[in-house]
Amino acid sequence: MNIFKEKKVCIVGAGRVGTTMAAVIANLRAPDLILKTVYSLHEESLKRAARYIGANSSSVLFTRKISECTEGSNCIFICTPDDVIEKACNNVINTGFSDFSGKLFAHFSGAKPLNVLSRALDVNAFIASMHPIKSFASIENSIKTMQGTIFGVTFQKNCPEDIKKVILYIIHDLGGQSVEVVDELKSLYHASACVASNYLVALINYAVKIHERIGIAPEESLKGLMGLIEGTIDNIKKLGTKKALTGPIARGDVGTIKEHIKNFNAQFEEKDISTYKVLGRETSSIAYENGWIDSDTYKEFEKIFILNRSLKD
Repeated sequence: MNIFKEKKVCIVGAGRVGTTMAAVIANLRAPDLILKTVYSLHEESLKRAARYIGANSSSVLFTRKISECTEGSNCIFICTPDDVIEKACNNVINTGFSDFSGKLFAHFSGAKPLNVLSRALDVNAFIASMHPIKSFASIENSIKTMQGTIFGVTFQKNCPEDIKKVILYIIHDLGGQSVEVVDELKSLYHASACVASNYLVALINYAVKIHERIGIAPEESLKGLMGLIEGTIDNIKKLGTKKALTGPIARGDVGTIKEHIKNFNAQFEEKDISTYKVLGRETSSIAYENGWIDSDTYKEFEKIFILNRSLKD
């Protein structure tokens, strides 16, 4: 479509995601993907975005006026927190540029379905979501590591092929790759990302708590565990999740696991023991699927990992 010969982007929301996207787009060497505007309610957020964009910020409009944020743009990227995406979209349309026909509205949430952008359909715009599967804990690091990021993409129903190409081209320009996510299943897609990122943090914190119980300080624990964690991540990259498994369950060492449970029973509350058992049961399933333990050993592990059951010798 001729309207997208140049993809002129308005970023709505200058938090970590919005600022990252703004900085990456502004500093690309892609002449047909252009950052026009960054909108935020907060002056400090706009100043921070300008700092990250750097030398190219002089060509960008930073504004707190929603009525002017989409002027000259044909791609409106909603980068607000999830719970205000719908409100932000509605506000842009109700008070912004008068004609949105044929333009693209996209949000960057992994959890929210496309219906939060339904107001855009009412004004004959196109809608999509483009969720970068990465952590945005640090804006600086997110900008540096955008290259190679996988984006979970959801297209509107009956999306024209040329609009799909525009969206995929934008992701390509951002240095990313794409996987298509069905709108109705986005919640499970997002749950997977939470497990891999947020729950990984919780898992490592759980390991640190175990060390604390035996007198190892958290900073020393983490220092010691990081080599193991990084080595495991490297193995997963090379071998995949199942073949990267090591340790006593992978070896079928039932006695070692019984000793773990015995000491957990003596030192921890049931909720902490339950976490270990849930993870152990999943690990034993992987070992069995790999063919590394036989069915009798697998059944023995299943008995050990039954919740709310104390193991007594």
